[in-house]
Amino acid sequence: MLNSRTDEQLSQSKTYDKNQTDTLTDIPFPSPPSSGPWVTDYAWVCGLTGAITVVLLAIFYKAINALTDGVTIAGLTLAHSREDAILLALVTAAGVMLAVEFVRLWMRDKQNFFTIHPDLLNKRYGAFLTDAMVNWLLYLCLLGIAILFFKSANEYGFARNNAYYQVWFRFLNLAWPAYLWAGLPYVLITRAVKHDPTADRRDFSTLTARLIYFLASWLPGLKSLRPRFNEIDKKAARALLVKLFFTPLMTVFFSDQFPHLVNNVGFIAGAIPGLLSGSTEYTHAQFNNDLFNVSISFIFSIDVALAWCGYVISSRWVDNQTVTAEPTVLGWLVCLACYPPFQRVLGVYYSAPSEREILQFSDQWVITIFTVMMVLSYFIYMSATLWFGVRFSNLTNRGIIRKGPYALIRHPAYASKNFSWWCVMFPAAVYNAFHTGIGLASVQILGLIFMTWFYYMRAITEERHLSADPYYREYRKLVKYRFIPGVI
Repeated sequence: MLNSRTDEQLSQSKTYDKNQTDTLTDIPFPSPPSSGPWVTDYAWVCGLTGAITVVLLAIFYKAINALTDGVTIAGLTLAHSREDAILLALVTAAGVMLAVEFVRLWMRDKQNFFTIHPDLLNKRYGAFLTDAMVNWLLYLCLLGIAILFFKSANEYGFARNNAYYQVWFRFLNLAWPAYLWAGLPYVLITRAVKHDPTADRRDFSTLTARLIYFLASWLPGLKSLRPRFNEIDKKAARALLVKLFFTPLMTVFFSDQFPHLVNNVGFIAGAIPGLLSGSTEYTHAQFNNDLFNVSISFIFSIDVALAWCGYVISSRWVDNQTVTAEPTVLGWLVCLACYPPFQRVLGVYYSAPSEREILQFSDQWVITIFTVMMVLSYFIYMSATLWFGVRFSNLTNRGIIRKGPYALIRHPAYASKNFSWWCVMFPAAVYNAFHTGIGLASVQILGLIFMTWFYYMRAITEERHLSADPYYREYRKLVKYRFIPGVI
């Protein structure tokens, strides 16, 4: 398994021990195998399964009118409201992906997949149970702090009942009792048969415990409790910040796109009989409009669902725990600038023309050509996410991917997304130059250039971060080009 080490190489101290400092300060990366597959080579299997699950759920939801009536199966109501139905779709897709990846990794290395905890082997049952319960309580504490933060932060608008993030707050309200009841059994089973000291040390519960010790050390007479934070703690803190920032965004993005996919599934199913019989008039302009809308909802519903699974779940069972997170301020800035609320503050995305402006052209064949190019580019963008399986995440290293589109260029997602923008936004800006004036067109083109620059800088900072991993250095030897095969 990627980045695993033996017990003899690592300290056996508990995850909540404040004295875990220097012995695990610099856990080295393993060297990539000289031949044979990497653990990530077939990660696309669970990604593809997740994509198929999202589409099947959209078809099922349309059939039972789930977004209006909820989800009831065999007399059991699984979701009462629209928000719960959307979250159920997300959790179902993620559950299928995790199950497939679990089976894949187990079949890949059955002999070493399970590792019994030393405390159980040595019949130290009390110590094992105490360790597991403390781990569970620390995660409950961390989850509670996270919920308090989101309900207090003005950006998410909990106090003013901001509709945009309501589905996220509904998820938090469901996550708390879910982990309260299921968390301890999960921790007990995981610690019992999936022992990994490296994973223990990188665990967020370890970071939480050390932060508690740090805060307590400021009380009179408790200065001796103060821990020394090392590089592992910093990596864990950065990884946690990534989750806290991107998980709510992916949740609301899916909540926005998935209903469109459900409706489009119904639209296609209802339109096909009329088209086949010739009783329905279908214009070229309607085709372009439908191609744009249906493709966008299809591609981004899948893309965001796969990304959501990666952000929410970090587990040694599927080997997707964060190894490192982006260490530079520049790397964080150019990434966060591409997402709300920062993109709104900078105004970069809003100075570029809307993608939909391509539909205002008078020549329908021109619209078709540019739209098809955009759709194909976005499909590559989605497939790049798919190849990560359950490992996708911005700003982190959770395993190096070298197959699929990554076998051709090192940044297929960034390249394809920018190509799709230039396919539809640049023509729209040129169109505006002739119809609304050169001033607006110049601002729009400048905004498009800035967007491309941000993604170029994301690629550069990402490579600097990942180059500490010998797997990535080996990958760079295999794939020479960043954005266009044989060119750049």
